[in-house]
Amino acid sequence: MTLFDVVYSGNDTVSGLTEGAINDAIAKYGEDKAIAFPDTEFSLPCFYAVTGTRINTLGELKAGLETVKTLQGRGLRLGDVFNSGVATAIEAEFIEALKYIDGAQPYAAPYSGFISDATLQALAGPLTSGEIPGIAVILGKAPTAEDAAALVKSYRDQNILVTLVGDVIDQLVETGVQTGADVGVIPLGKDVTAVVHIVSVAVRAALVLGNIQPGDAAGLMDFTFKGIPAFVNALGTLDPVTVAAGAGAIALGFPVVTNDAETAAAVNIKVPKSLIVQPDFAKFNATSVEARNLKVS
Repeated sequence: MTLFDVVYSGNDTVSGLTEGAINDAIAKYGEDKAIAFPDTEFSLPCFYAVTGTRINTLGELKAGLETVKTLQGRGLRLGDVFNSGVATAIEAEFIEALKYIDGAQPYAAPYSGFISDATLQALAGPLTSGEIPGIAVILGKAPTAEDAAALVKSYRDQNILVTLVGDVIDQLVETGVQTGADVGVIPLGKDVTAVVHIVSVAVRAALVLGNIQPGDAAGLMDFTFKGIPAFVNALGTLDPVTVAAGAGAIALGFPVVTNDAETAAAVNIKVPKSLIVQPDFAKFNATSVEARNLKVS
């Protein structure tokens, strides 16, 4: 297998799940049913930023999926891989949006789910000034709960904002690490699709802070690469869905650091300076900070 095979497989999986979830929702509610994330003026943020088209109903969501499918390149150039990664992120946004139909509250403490425009505005100043020098996106499971706690503490000691997806959240709960937006450690959700909630923050920041016009995908990617100091730590086994999501992160300019050297070698995953294998977990912080060229104290 190659990087192309893995990303396309993960993208196909998420695309199929998205189509099934949309069809099920339409069968239950009808195409005119409203759909939106709470406490945001953007609908739906990632799709809107990339395409310039708003989605307000399930019927529009279904049409939007057909647009997303046109992004799913299947060629043998890295650009095709990254486009499929972006498509995976948008499809994850669709899956997450479906959880909020009828004002549902699908996330309870410690999970945050969707991050509101108000929280984004509160983060804008510290990110712009450098008070928050970077954003860590940690997904998967650390070798031990103690390792997870130590990694998060190391980032917080540098004032890096930490967001979490997956089993690492349980590991922090196990070790008594305090979480919440007020302490700069935000558990997004257990499902890998929840990672889109921090992607959404990045694209909304591009629209608001970078004055990027909706539909200017190239301008969006340029702004997130230069203006959003984020990186991903992918812990544990790199399954195809995680790799596809990682391709979306790399497309936005966010390097991915993983400790899964075995899978990376087996499937010949190589993206210089963007997908970095670091088998020594104790070096994750230093590797990540260097990869994103963060200025930390």
